[in-house]
Amino acid sequence: MIPTRTAFPNRRLAVTKTIEVAGHAFHATVGLDPRDGQPREVFLSGAKDGTQLAAILDDASVVVSIALQHDISATVLAKSVARLPKAPLIPPYLDPPDIPQSGQAASIIGAILDLVRAFEDPNHGREGD
Repeated sequence: MIPTRTAFPNRRLAVTKTIEVAGHAFHATVGLDPRDGQPREVFLSGAKDGTQLAAILDDASVVVSIALQHDISATVLAKSVARLPKAPLIPPYLDPPDIPQSGQAASIIGAILDLVRAFEDPNHGREGD
């Protein structure tokens, strides 16, 4: 089976949040599919243009977006990325209750997956769950 990707309209609903990881602030935009409201793309920023970190943010955005567009949920992806040990006062959106033994995301990639999970419909049928 050849994977297919549906093009999205140029104008669609997106939500932008600020995420803090290891004392650094990043901006994350989650783009929602106009057909079903599911998250299908992410954009990360917060590094100086031309730096290695900016390239990592761009690459992570592409990889996560492609996975979402091929119906791999952020919940599945989040179960596979590094976590810091549990600690008190972790914001609820960074401490997913449905991932056993989870703590705060160890990187911006885990943090964006946690944010995207907040927009997923758990009843939406998706492969990989």
